[in-house]
Amino acid sequence: MLKKLKIFLSYISPFVTHRKSEYNGNLKIMFMNGKKILNTKDANYSFASLHRIMRFALGQITLAPKENILLLGLGGWSAIDLIRNEFHLPNTIRAVDIDPVIIEIARQEFGLDSYTNTEIICQDAYKYVQETSEKNGLIIIDLFINNKVPEKFYDDIFWENIFRILTPTGQIIFNTMIKTTNTELFESIITRLNQSGFHVTVHDKVDFTNMMVLAKRG
Repeated sequence: MLKKLKIFLSYISPFVTHRKSEYNGNLKIMFMNGKKILNTKDANYSFASLHRIMRFALGQITLAPKENILLLGLGGWSAIDLIRNEFHLPNTIRAVDIDPVIIEIARQEFGLDSYTNTEIICQDAYKYVQETSEKNGLIIIDLFINNKVPEKFYDDIFWENIFRILTPTGQIIFNTMIKTTNTELFESIITRLNQSGFHVTVHDKVDFTNMMVLAKRG
Protein backbone atom coordinates (compact mmCIF):
# COMPACT_ATOMS: atom_id res chain seq x y z
CA MET A 1 0.00 0.00 0.00
CA LEU A 2 2.81 2.42 0.91
CA LYS A 3 4.60 1.69 -2.37
CA LYS A 4 1.42 2.37 -4.36
CA LEU A 5 0.90 5.63 -2.47
CA LYS A 6 4.47 6.74 -3.23
CA ILE A 7 3.99 5.96 -6.92
CA PHE A 8 0.74 7.95 -6.95
CA LEU A 9 2.30 10.92 -5.18
CA SER A 10 5.27 10.91 -7.59
CA TYR A 11 2.91 12.07 -10.35
CA ILE A 12 2.03 15.13 -8.24
CA SER A 13 5.46 16.04 -6.88
CA PRO A 14 8.79 14.23 -7.38
CA PHE A 15 10.72 12.69 -4.48
CA VAL A 16 14.34 13.83 -4.67
CA THR A 17 17.41 12.36 -2.95
CA HIS A 18 20.79 14.09 -3.28
CA ARG A 19 24.19 12.40 -3.39
CA LYS A 20 27.61 14.08 -3.65
CA SER A 21 30.18 12.78 -6.11
CA GLU A 22 33.83 13.78 -6.47
CA TYR A 23 33.52 13.44 -10.23
CA ASN A 24 29.94 14.42 -11.05
CA GLY A 25 29.09 16.92 -8.33
CA ASN A 26 25.52 16.94 -7.03
CA LEU A 27 23.61 13.87 -8.21
CA LYS A 28 19.83 13.81 -7.95
CA ILE A 29 17.90 10.54 -7.69
CA MET A 30 14.35 11.51 -8.60
CA PHE A 31 11.20 9.41 -8.26
CA MET A 32 8.91 11.11 -10.74
CA ASN A 33 5.84 9.95 -12.69
CA GLY A 34 6.16 6.49 -11.20
CA LYS A 35 9.81 5.86 -12.08
CA LYS A 36 13.30 6.62 -10.84
CA ILE A 37 15.73 8.70 -12.86
CA LEU A 38 19.25 9.97 -12.19
CA ASN A 39 20.29 13.52 -13.07
CA THR A 40 23.38 15.67 -12.69
CA LYS A 41 23.22 19.45 -12.52
CA ASP A 42 22.84 19.74 -16.31
CA ALA A 43 22.12 16.30 -17.72
CA ASN A 44 20.09 13.12 -17.44
CA TYR A 45 22.23 10.07 -16.66
CA SER A 46 19.58 7.35 -16.67
CA PHE A 47 15.99 6.45 -17.52
CA ALA A 48 14.76 9.70 -19.08
CA SER A 49 16.18 11.39 -22.22
CA LEU A 50 19.28 9.17 -22.13
CA HIS A 51 17.05 6.09 -22.18
CA ARG A 52 15.38 7.30 -25.39
CA ILE A 53 18.76 8.16 -26.93
CA MET A 54 20.24 4.75 -26.14
CA ARG A 55 17.10 2.98 -27.34
CA PHE A 56 17.52 4.71 -30.70
CA ALA A 57 21.22 3.78 -30.97
CA LEU A 58 20.82 0.16 -29.90
CA GLY A 59 17.98 -0.23 -32.38
CA GLN A 60 20.53 0.29 -35.18
CA ILE A 61 22.81 -2.54 -33.97
CA THR A 62 22.89 -6.22 -34.98
CA LEU A 63 25.05 -8.35 -32.71
CA ALA A 64 25.86 -12.06 -32.53
CA PRO A 65 25.09 -13.61 -29.10
CA LYS A 66 28.72 -14.56 -28.41
CA GLU A 67 30.13 -11.06 -28.98
CA ASN A 68 31.08 -9.06 -25.89
CA ILE A 69 29.64 -5.63 -25.17
CA LEU A 70 31.84 -2.99 -23.53
CA LEU A 71 30.03 -0.04 -21.96
CA LEU A 72 32.35 2.86 -21.16
CA GLY A 73 30.45 5.11 -18.76
CA LEU A 74 27.94 3.52 -16.41
CA GLY A 75 26.07 6.79 -15.92
CA GLY A 76 23.91 5.40 -18.71
CA TRP A 77 23.14 2.01 -17.21
CA SER A 78 19.93 2.64 -19.09
CA ALA A 79 21.91 0.86 -21.81
CA ILE A 80 22.18 -2.30 -19.69
CA ASP A 81 18.45 -2.24 -18.95
CA LEU A 82 17.66 -1.82 -22.65
CA ILE A 83 20.10 -4.55 -23.73
CA ARG A 84 18.62 -7.07 -21.30
CA ASN A 85 14.93 -6.16 -20.97
CA GLU A 86 13.99 -4.56 -24.30
CA PHE A 87 16.39 -5.99 -26.87
CA HIS A 88 16.79 -9.28 -24.92
CA LEU A 89 20.47 -9.69 -25.78
CA PRO A 90 22.33 -12.35 -23.74
CA ASN A 91 25.81 -11.00 -24.54
CA THR A 92 28.42 -10.55 -21.82
CA ILE A 93 28.51 -6.90 -20.71
CA ARG A 94 31.46 -5.18 -19.06
CA ALA A 95 30.66 -1.69 -17.78
CA VAL A 96 33.45 0.68 -16.76
CA ASP A 97 32.98 3.85 -14.72
CA ILE A 98 35.44 5.98 -12.77
CA ASP A 99 32.84 7.14 -10.22
CA PRO A 100 32.21 4.79 -7.26
CA VAL A 101 29.17 6.86 -6.23
CA ILE A 102 27.52 6.22 -9.61
CA ILE A 103 28.14 2.48 -9.20
CA GLU A 104 26.77 2.53 -5.64
CA ILE A 105 23.61 4.38 -6.73
CA ALA A 106 23.14 1.95 -9.61
CA ARG A 107 23.30 -0.96 -7.20
CA GLN A 108 21.25 0.49 -4.35
CA GLU A 109 18.59 2.42 -6.25
CA PHE A 110 18.30 0.77 -9.66
CA GLY A 111 18.97 -2.94 -9.03
CA LEU A 112 22.15 -3.13 -11.08
CA ASP A 113 23.19 -6.44 -9.51
CA SER A 114 20.02 -8.12 -10.79
CA TYR A 115 21.34 -8.09 -14.37
CA THR A 116 22.96 -11.38 -15.30
CA ASN A 117 26.26 -11.90 -17.15
CA THR A 118 27.28 -8.31 -16.33
CA GLU A 119 30.58 -7.17 -14.82
CA ILE A 120 31.03 -3.71 -13.28
CA ILE A 121 34.54 -2.22 -13.15
CA CYS A 122 35.39 0.93 -11.21
CA GLN A 123 38.25 2.43 -13.24
CA ASP A 124 39.07 5.32 -15.53
CA ALA A 125 37.89 4.17 -18.97
CA TYR A 126 40.94 5.76 -20.58
CA LYS A 127 43.23 3.53 -18.52
CA TYR A 128 41.00 0.48 -18.87
CA VAL A 129 41.16 0.42 -22.66
CA GLN A 130 44.95 0.74 -22.49
CA GLU A 131 45.25 -2.31 -20.22
CA THR A 132 42.60 -4.75 -21.46
CA SER A 133 43.11 -7.27 -24.24
CA GLU A 134 39.47 -8.47 -24.31
CA LYS A 135 37.86 -8.18 -27.74
CA ASN A 136 34.38 -6.67 -28.08
CA GLY A 137 31.76 -6.79 -30.80
CA LEU A 138 30.15 -3.58 -29.55
CA ILE A 139 31.74 -0.68 -27.66
CA ILE A 140 29.39 1.98 -26.29
CA ILE A 141 31.23 5.21 -25.42
CA ASP A 142 29.04 7.27 -23.10
CA LEU A 143 31.72 9.08 -21.13
CA PHE A 144 30.21 12.20 -19.65
CA ILE A 145 31.27 14.23 -16.66
CA ASN A 146 28.06 16.15 -16.01
CA ASN A 147 27.12 17.18 -19.60
CA LYS A 148 30.52 17.10 -21.32
CA VAL A 149 32.81 14.40 -22.71
CA PRO A 150 36.36 15.02 -21.39
CA GLU A 151 38.81 15.91 -24.16
CA LYS A 152 41.10 12.94 -23.49
CA PHE A 153 38.39 10.69 -24.97
CA TYR A 154 38.97 12.33 -28.35
CA ASP A 155 42.73 11.76 -28.46
CA ASP A 156 44.67 9.35 -30.66
CA ILE A 157 45.78 7.01 -27.86
CA PHE A 158 42.22 6.41 -26.66
CA TRP A 159 40.90 5.67 -30.16
CA GLU A 160 43.86 3.48 -31.11
CA ASN A 161 43.01 1.34 -28.08
CA ILE A 162 39.31 1.29 -29.01
CA PHE A 163 40.23 -0.04 -32.46
CA ARG A 164 42.62 -2.58 -30.91
CA ILE A 165 39.97 -4.14 -28.65
CA LEU A 166 37.22 -4.17 -31.29
CA THR A 167 36.56 -7.34 -33.28
CA PRO A 168 37.14 -7.31 -37.08
CA THR A 169 33.41 -6.69 -37.66
CA GLY A 170 32.87 -4.70 -34.46
CA GLN A 171 30.62 -1.70 -33.93
CA ILE A 172 30.93 1.54 -31.97
CA ILE A 173 28.29 3.82 -30.45
CA PHE A 174 29.71 7.21 -29.46
CA ASN A 175 27.36 9.57 -27.61
CA THR A 176 27.92 13.28 -27.05
CA MET A 177 25.82 16.44 -26.54
CA ILE A 178 25.26 19.10 -29.19
CA LYS A 179 25.73 22.15 -26.95
CA THR A 180 28.94 21.01 -25.21
CA THR A 181 30.80 19.29 -28.06
CA ASN A 182 33.97 20.78 -29.47
CA THR A 183 33.22 20.71 -33.22
CA GLU A 184 36.86 20.36 -34.25
CA LEU A 185 37.46 17.41 -31.93
CA PHE A 186 34.21 15.75 -32.98
CA GLU A 187 35.04 16.06 -36.67
CA SER A 188 38.51 14.64 -36.03
CA ILE A 189 36.87 11.44 -34.71
CA ILE A 190 34.65 11.15 -37.79
CA THR A 191 37.70 11.61 -40.03
CA ARG A 192 39.67 9.01 -38.08
CA LEU A 193 36.83 6.47 -38.30
CA ASN A 194 36.40 6.99 -42.03
CA GLN A 195 40.14 6.71 -42.67
CA SER A 196 40.23 3.49 -40.61
CA GLY A 197 37.70 1.78 -42.86
CA PHE A 198 34.55 2.16 -40.78
CA HIS A 199 31.09 2.74 -42.19
CA VAL A 200 30.03 5.83 -40.23
CA THR A 201 26.61 7.33 -39.64
CA VAL A 202 26.13 10.55 -37.65
CA HIS A 203 22.74 11.33 -36.13
CA ASP A 204 23.02 14.96 -35.09
CA LYS A 205 19.74 15.67 -33.26
CA VAL A 206 18.80 12.56 -31.30
CA ASP A 207 16.04 13.54 -28.86
CA PHE A 208 16.90 17.15 -29.91
CA THR A 209 19.96 17.23 -27.61
CA ASN A 210 22.57 14.65 -28.56
CA MET A 211 24.86 13.68 -31.41
CA MET A 212 25.21 9.95 -31.88
CA VAL A 213 27.93 8.32 -33.98
CA LEU A 214 27.34 4.76 -35.17
CA ALA A 215 30.37 3.11 -36.75
CA LYS A 216 30.80 -0.42 -38.09
CA ARG A 217 34.10 -1.96 -39.05
CA GLY A 218 34.52 -3.66 -42.39
